Amino acid sequence: MTSETIADPEGQSGTAAARPQAMPSSKTHPIADIAVHLSGGPDDEAKLAYAETIASAFDAHLDCFLANLVPSTAIPIGPGSDWLIAEIWKNAEAAGDRFETALRERMGRLAPQANLRRTDGLIRDLAIAAARLARTSDLFVISQPSDQLDQSGDMLEAVLFEAGVATLIVPNAPSAPLRAPRTVVVGWRDTRECSHAIAAALPFMVRAEAVHLVSVTEDASDEERHLLPASDMARHLARHGVKVEIRNVPQWHHPAAGLLNEATVLGADLLVCGAYGRSRFREMIFGGVTRELLQSSPYPILMAH
Repeated sequence: MTSETIADPEGQSGTAAARPQAMPSSKTHPIADIAVHLSGGPDDEAKLAYAETIASAFDAHLDCFLANLVPSTAIPIGPGSDWLIAEIWKNAEAAGDRFETALRERMGRLAPQANLRRTDGLIRDLAIAAARLARTSDLFVISQPSDQLDQSGDMLEAVLFEAGVATLIVPNAPSAPLRAPRTVVVGWRDTRECSHAIAAALPFMVRAEAVHLVSVTEDASDEERHLLPASDMARHLARHGVKVEIRNVPQWHHPAAGLLNEATVLGADLLVCGAYGRSRFREMIFGGVTRELLQSSPYPILMAH
């Protein structure tokens, strides 16, 4: 593995900055609005607690989005079908009322700048509502999609593709208690998606104690191709006041595994990655870095497309 630290805004590199720089205020790249997806499920508390931690760190407003799912059931058209559909909605709304009551009690312990929004509907209705809210947010917090049928995958795609907003994904089994990020690890690739994710993560980077730009390569020729763009990105971040270490991790057949291994070595609090550099269909059929990270990361991931 090779590494290089770039801290001089004029492009010099070394283990220390050529000129001392004052760390910019967090308001240089503020996060003002955070939305968190809640479904009444067992993972709500972890998401809400982490979203509250991030909102507190940035003095941001927190929108709690209760997405109350009405089950989609194939009902033959005929006598009694309208009544059955009405009963399904009635039962779902009653469940949503219970979720909302519990959530409002929990929100009583949140900062005053938090509010609750609720949408009842089919999964597509909820995805549309999530995208609409995300468009007026700086960050959208959801849980890691699980193998079970849940809302997280649909919410993730709606926010990334329909809203174009960065998504902060909370792991179901974190490697350590979640906190405001002190060590940020960027999964570097010279792509549009990665650039968007880095821009969205700037508020975290300017506050972090360590930022690592990690390029995981599969062969030597790929390594050379990534060196210059990585240095350019590190210098760009240095001009924002972010001291960056470039780390090249060579010859990993599965880049996601290489990145997660490096995150463990570095003690990451946050991963930053571009999402779906290949088509969603291709990743669904053949797999890909995004899919592998979503399935196995024990670290929060900030993703953007």
